[in-house]
Amino acid sequence: MPKFTRWCLLLHLLLGFAFAGNIVLTFDNITTTSGFAALPSPYHHLSFSAYDVFRPRDPAFKDIITPHDHNCAVSPPNALLGSRTYSSPKGASFEIANSTAMREEGLHPYFALKSFYVKPMDAPSPGTRINLRGYPYGEEKRVEWHVDFPSGYHLPFLVKMQEYSRQSWERLRKVEITADFGEQELDWEFCLDDLEVGFLEIAEKDQDGKARGKGQRVIEREGWT
Repeated sequence: MPKFTRWCLLLHLLLGFAFAGNIVLTFDNITTTSGFAALPSPYHHLSFSAYDVFRPRDPAFKDIITPHDHNCAVSPPNALLGSRTYSSPKGASFEIANSTAMREEGLHPYFALKSFYVKPMDAPSPGTRINLRGYPYGEEKRVEWHVDFPSGYHLPFLVKMQEYSRQSWERLRKVEITADFGEQELDWEFCLDDLEVGFLEIAEKDQDGKARGKGQRVIEREGWT
């Protein structure tokens, strides 16, 4: 860990306040069996539906997935594999797992989606469209964005939400992702890794009723409880 990061963490513990930062979920601290594993819930305050943790280079996947998909794990060894399921027909999703528990920890029950890597599995023809839908906390409207992958094998694409969509992906309670191919928009599997999200601490109030620490981001590291 860089000296500056260690110093910031120490200052955070000594002074008792949160500072700017996000968490990048790599899913590498989850042990797989025969290349697969279920996501625990909650996982860093989030609950995942229609996703599996998978280890692309596991011997169990030999002759099952193409070597062109070994790059799904941007930060090896693990990534997520998502698709629609009967229980999640709108697509694979992640959302706030427990609002009450977050408030008890001093966090707002929503998150910001900052960035992630994504690609369709294999090389479907004529191409694949990956769709995102974000559901803001306390609002009925939603934000949407998509990216098109032409036919052929791909490297994982780094999606920077604010920069590419030119919309705010803050204060979200849920995000859905689908991958569609063909004119009939049939479901297709996709992989995702290095999911960067952010959380905000609830503002404390001093004896005069003035808010302190409002809008501070909470930084976390995978493996922390």
